[in-house]
Amino acid sequence: MITEIVTTGSELLLGEIANENAQWLASFLNEHGYTVAYMTTVGDNPSRMEETFRHALTRADLVITSGGLGSTLGDITKKAGASVMDLPYVHVEEESKRLRKYYEDKHHPFLPSLDRQAWFAKGAHLFFNEAGSASGSAVEKGGKILIHLPGPPFEMKTMMRNQVMPWLDRKLGSQGIIRSLVLSAVHMTEAEIEEKIGDLLRAQSNPTIALLARPGYVAVRVTAKGADEEETMALIEKTAGEIEKRMPVPRYHLEGDVLHDLHEFLLKEGLTVSAAESCTGGLIGKFLTDNPGSSSYFKGSAVTYWNETKEKVLSVKKEDLDQFTAVSAPVAEEMAEGSRSLYGSDIAVSTTGYAGPGKGERGEDAGLVYIGIAGPWGTEVHREQFFGSRRSVRYGAAEKALYYLLQYGKKVKLGKNG
Repeated sequence: MITEIVTTGSELLLGEIANENAQWLASFLNEHGYTVAYMTTVGDNPSRMEETFRHALTRADLVITSGGLGSTLGDITKKAGASVMDLPYVHVEEESKRLRKYYEDKHHPFLPSLDRQAWFAKGAHLFFNEAGSASGSAVEKGGKILIHLPGPPFEMKTMMRNQVMPWLDRKLGSQGIIRSLVLSAVHMTEAEIEEKIGDLLRAQSNPTIALLARPGYVAVRVTAKGADEEETMALIEKTAGEIEKRMPVPRYHLEGDVLHDLHEFLLKEGLTVSAAESCTGGLIGKFLTDNPGSSSYFKGSAVTYWNETKEKVLSVKKEDLDQFTAVSAPVAEEMAEGSRSLYGSDIAVSTTGYAGPGKGERGEDAGLVYIGIAGPWGTEVHREQFFGSRRSVRYGAAEKALYYLLQYGKKVKLGKNG
């Protein structure tokens, strides 16, 4: 079923908040087999919102909106939807009573403006808000479905999972499922990958193959649609297997899977890790501590931005800083070794680089990063060149550092078992 997501709210267009709802809805809908073909954002302007809804309904069978269901004058989504569907906008007394009780239970006065949440397109199916006040709704006309969800992410996700998707399943039946597998090409460019699998790219239908340039690697995404998990994964496996025959591509998503894999690996093997960070500014420590249970293996991270701090905290040699600069293989090596000594960890990782936007101390391009890994198998250093914004470089470097940390840990495991 062709689906369009429309997120509403001028705050999105002003860049005041990230559009979390659109990303989550797209992922959730694809998991349930809905083809998200379009994604639109519109501000709180009645004529533009109506125009957006009307256009969406000409090209999609299902339009799902989020935002604008509250009690302020700017909450106009339901009224715009009713107008576009050519339905009267009516007051629902039962919903009004529910809202009165909701606010009474919260010990808030039921101000007249709050009753605006009780107005809907005539005949709309209402979705009770388990996490807030404003109910969602769905209206159908001419074979089209227009669904309105609340804007706060937790409210929207709860309603979509618990009420909207079961309602859609009952009404439309199973849409199958869409699944993706990401293969990470760490040391290849998009052009080099295309040389290897160009025939597969040209012949693709189901599954589809996409090459996505990411910070520090290329993601090769294989996406398939099938009736069930078994059928879909069989389609993916056939294509992924052919790609793997032609080039080295580990089966995990550097940004999505490596942290989970590293977490599970460290818990299982009982290895401890630490970090020494310069350009990543604590991101490695942040990523590692995002997982509950990380206290059993993560000992700490030293953010040593200044050269003097690298010397005092990590015992980096001043002569190496002077000779090679802070962004160099020798300094990355000493930082990793210094972190391992400081924290007494089994394995330590370091990052030092130029996040940009300017060039390095000796004219090096922004995005140059050295990643060091120190442990029982000695110390290794990886030279990486990241592209994009300062944020992309820093996040890419932190994610790549976790990747190298995992690979080194696997070598330690092999050594122990050997």
